[in-house]
Amino acid sequence: MKLIYKIFIAVVLLTGFWSCENEENLMILEPQEAAFGLITPENGSSIILNKETPNNTALTLTWEKVSYGTPTIVTYTVQFAASNTEFAAPVDITTSTTTHATITVAELNAKALALGLTADTEGTIDIRIKSTVGTTLSEPKLSTPITIAVTPYRGEFPKVNLFLVGPGTAAGWSVDNNNMPIFRDPKENAKQYYTGYFNADGFKLIEQIGFWAPMYGTNGAAVQYRATESDADPGVFPTAAAGYYSFEINLEELTYKITPYTGPMTTYATIGLTGSVLTGDDTGWDTEVPLVKSDFDGHIWKATQTLKAGKMKFKANNSWDVSWGDNGGDIFVEAGKYEIWFNDLDGRYMFITIP
Repeated sequence: MKLIYKIFIAVVLLTGFWSCENEENLMILEPQEAAFGLITPENGSSIILNKETPNNTALTLTWEKVSYGTPTIVTYTVQFAASNTEFAAPVDITTSTTTHATITVAELNAKALALGLTADTEGTIDIRIKSTVGTTLSEPKLSTPITIAVTPYRGEFPKVNLFLVGPGTAAGWSVDNNNMPIFRDPKENAKQYYTGYFNADGFKLIEQIGFWAPMYGTNGAAVQYRATESDADPGVFPTAAAGYYSFEINLEELTYKITPYTGPMTTYATIGLTGSVLTGDDTGWDTEVPLVKSDFDGHIWKATQTLKAGKMKFKANNSWDVSWGDNGGDIFVEAGKYEIWFNDLDGRYMFITIP
C-alpha cells in the first residue's frame, strides 16, 4: 500500500513539473523590449527622382532583425506617412519576411505625390517598419521612424474624359442628356479645351455620364475638384451672357481661363472622316463617313464608328479644300469602336472608347 502511495505522489509531482515547463513554453510571443531601427537609409537622407529611369532602384531599406524569443516567421511591413503626422494614416508600401526591401523610382515618385509632396520641389516623408508574427499578424512592433527628403517629378497625368453640364450647355442640369465632351490635349493629358457656344449662367464638368462626381467647378479664380457627392459643390465656370467662348483647364495645376471667342466662324455644310481606319488599307481614303452637326452648336460634330488601326483626317464639304489632322498631318488611331467628336472652330477632336 505504501508503495502504491509513493508511486502516486511521484506521478503527481512529475505531472506538476511538466505542466509548469509546458506553461512556460507557451509564452513565446513576448516581443523584445529594445526598439529596433532602420540601418539604411540614414535619417535625413535626400533623394532626387529621375523621370527618365522609372524602373531603377530609388530606395534600399534595411533594418535590424526582430526576435520574439523563439524561432518563428516574422513579417515586416514598410510604412510611409506624411511628415509630422505621427503616422496617423500610415501607408503600407511592401511586405517581406526578410530584413530588406527595394523601391523603384516610379513607385517612390507615386507614393511621394500621393502623400502630398509637390513635383520638382523637395519635401519630406516619414518611414518606419512594422514587424508581426503568425498568420494573424499579431504582436506588432514598430521601428524607430526616420525622415527622408524626396524631390518627385511630375508624373504622367491620367487620361480623363470631361463632359459639360449646367445651364450654359446643351444638357442643362442633366448628367445623362448627351452631354458634350471637352477636348483633351493630345500630348498633355492634364490640359483640356473647349471653344464653342454657351448660354448664360455658366457650366461645370463631370467625369462620368450619369454621375455628379467626380466634378470640376470653381472656387473663386481657381478650379475646385469634387471627388465624391459628399464633398462641397463647386461653383460654375462663368458665362455672363450667351455667346461663343474659349475655355482652357489644367487639371493638374487646377487653373482655368475663359474668354470670349473672336476667331473665324466659317460654317460648313458637311464634315466627314476618311482614311485607312475605315477599310484597313489605302482604299479608305476614297470613302467618307459623315458626322452629325449639333443642334445646339453648329460647329460641333459627332459620329459613332468602329475603326481599324490606321490613319485618318476630317474634311469639309466632301472636298480636300479644307481638312484637319494632327498639326496638319494624319491622325493615328488604334482599332476600336469610338464616339468621335470634332470641333471645326479649332480643329480639336476627341475619341471616346465605347466598350
